[in-house]
Amino acid sequence: YGAGADDHGSTIVTRGAGPILRKGTVGRSSVSSIIAAVFGATGFLGHYLVQPLAKMGTQVLVPFRGCEDSTRHLKLMGDLGQVVPMKHNPIDEDSVKAVMAKANVVINLIGREFETRNYSFEEVNHTMVSIALKVSFSFTLFFIVHVEFL
Repeated sequence: YGAGADDHGSTIVTRGAGPILRKGTVGRSSVSSIIAAVFGATGFLGHYLVQPLAKMGTQVLVPFRGCEDSTRHLKLMGDLGQVVPMKHNPIDEDSVKAVMAKANVVINLIGREFETRNYSFEEVNHTMVSIALKVSFSFTLFFIVHVEFL
C-alpha cells in the first residue's frame, strides 16, 4: 500500500540467522541482524551493556541462573520481545549450547570477587568460563567477547 510498504516485510528465520523483520525504524523499535547472548547480564556491567545493545536493534538473549525476577529490569530496556530471558545452568554444557545455538554474538560477563554458597570462586571464574568457551567453538559466531573479573 504505497512506496515504502515493502520496507517492513517479515521473513521466516531458521536457527537464529537473522531477525524476524528485515528492516525497522531508527531508535528503540529498530531491528538489526545481531542476536547477542549476554552471559552475566544481570550483574553490574550487564545492566550497562544490555541497554545500548537493545537500543541499536539487537535481540539480546539474557541467560540467568537465579529467579525470573532478576531479569525483570532488563526487559524494559528494549522493545517487546527484544530482551529475552532464558533460564540456564552455567555448569551444564547442554544448557549453554541451547543459549548459544540461537545467537551469533556471545558476550561473557560472568565473574565474582567472592564465593557464594552455591558456587566456589574457581567454579565461577574458571569452570563456567571454560565451558562457555568450549561450547562456543562448536558454533559459527561472529564475535566472542569475554570480560575477566580479575
